[in-house]
Amino acid sequence: MELFPFVESGAPVLVSASENGLFLHPIHNERFGHPFLLCSGYKNGFSGCVYNGSLYYTYINKENSLLLRRLHESTTLFRLDGTDTVTYQAPQPVAFQGSLLLFYSEKSKDAYRLKLHLPFSDREPKLPDIFGQAYSAPPLLSLQATGHYLYLFLTTDNTVSAYRYSSAGFETLSSEEELLSRLLIPWEAEKTQLEQALLRAVHLSEQQQNLLTAKEQNLQTVEATLKECEQSREQALQKLKQTTLLLERAKKQYNELMQVAEQYRQEAAKWYGKFTDRV
Repeated sequence: MELFPFVESGAPVLVSASENGLFLHPIHNERFGHPFLLCSGYKNGFSGCVYNGSLYYTYINKENSLLLRRLHESTTLFRLDGTDTVTYQAPQPVAFQGSLLLFYSEKSKDAYRLKLHLPFSDREPKLPDIFGQAYSAPPLLSLQATGHYLYLFLTTDNTVSAYRYSSAGFETLSSEEELLSRLLIPWEAEKTQLEQALLRAVHLSEQQQNLLTAKEQNLQTVEATLKECEQSREQALQKLKQTTLLLERAKKQYNELMQVAEQYRQEAAKWYGKFTDRV
């Protein structure tokens, strides 16, 4: 299972991807809620970005179709269906200057081509040569958006090419190391904030688990005490029953003895009367 953290509308969001589908793990008051299914039939290629305050995500399903959706909505916003000869890989949505850009790779006849689509725009930017070239292996694309530019780092055949995209279009950059040394990465603060929020949520979840464990232990102790009390009660009742039986037997024997003594007394009175009459 893979985990993907995001910050949507200032709140942390956690999405997990597995062979069973995509799941949302809501976080309320820094506590994990019960995960629920976003979609089934997931295959690979999950990626997402926050656009206009909402999380938009893409993935490849088990029918080899590429889909774009918005969190909390079941509607498919964009879809590309694969065929026996054409498949899609590595979709990457990115929000930049009020637009949503969707990058992905298209495989056809053992050749890979980099593609770009703007789902919510009628205009198509003029693409650099890299998008028209065919590659023997899937191109690895890394994206980084800043305030004014979208930087693209493309790795093909162990070669890295750097490009910059803005409202003026694409331009090729000569030195990747120089670019990286000057790049400001505003998402690092959000990433750190999200990681801290997730850690606090995990810590609170551990505390809750510890409390539940303590409650379970206390409950087990109470149950054991009640069981001991019940056993003691049963033993006391058994002893009381035995004592009652002994008292009943003693009472019966006492009554029998009293009856015999009365018979002896009556017999003695008779003999005493006879003896006194003779005198």
